[in-house]
Amino acid sequence: MEKSTSKPYAACQIERESLKPRVLRRRFSAEDATFLFLERGKLHVDEDDLEVPGPALCYWPQAQIPKITLAPGTSAKVLGISDGLILDAVGSQAESVHLRMMVEQPFHVALQIDPRFPHVESLFDWFAFEVKVPRHRSPMMLSAYLRCLLIMVLRVHAPKVEDDQTKRSEVLRRFRHLVELHYRDQWKISEYASALGVEYDRLHRICKRHTARSPSVLVHERLIAEAKVRLEKTGHSVKEIASALGFSDGSRFGHFFKKNTGVSPGAYRQLILQVEADDIQLQSRSFADWP
Repeated sequence: MEKSTSKPYAACQIERESLKPRVLRRRFSAEDATFLFLERGKLHVDEDDLEVPGPALCYWPQAQIPKITLAPGTSAKVLGISDGLILDAVGSQAESVHLRMMVEQPFHVALQIDPRFPHVESLFDWFAFEVKVPRHRSPMMLSAYLRCLLIMVLRVHAPKVEDDQTKRSEVLRRFRHLVELHYRDQWKISEYASALGVEYDRLHRICKRHTARSPSVLVHERLIAEAKVRLEKTGHSVKEIASALGFSDGSRFGHFFKKNTGVSPGAYRQLILQVEADDIQLQSRSFADWP
């Protein structure tokens, strides 16, 4: 087996064919989601008594990773995906609501008859190469590869749901869409519920059932994700970012950000700058080694 990691953003391990069945041992953080490309053979998900033949794409969110057994002759590529990478890949475009809902639940997609199978294999190979080469490991490249993979899954993935579940999923989808439109307006959850035409308690139950998080937590996560992007990628002051996100002043924003991340906005920006400086130094050392 070959393995390479680039913590905390992403990791990759390769499972080669074996003569005996074996339990998949993930060699990356338990806090990462698992994205698996089953090249050939089959795997068994013990928890659901589910057998998946290859080629297939399988995904399990953080904290929803079951025991997986690989059958003899099975080969696979396994990615460990951090929350930060998932947020970057999902983005804030038109398809983001659907992508965000998709990655909150386990899925598996058969690729036997899909003509895009070669592209999936190439994307996984490029992702693994980006992780493996120290002077690469570009977050932008990794999120771009992951976004392509997720959009391809979205186009072919059709989860089977019952009527009641379909209705609940539609409420959640509409809620996530409204969050994208109004999270900077500081809407109250009661306002979201009113716009959706459902009771507050029903919206709360649907969110908890499908995402294990309350509506307010989902809104806060979206705000924090946007705040991080602006702190990382713009030169705007903390006060300007606070205003753009609907906070009345910088101190309220700072309290909110620290409560949800453990660090102040300024400290977070300094951490990101230090990471980028370390990456530049690493690349400089690598370039100096070239003939």
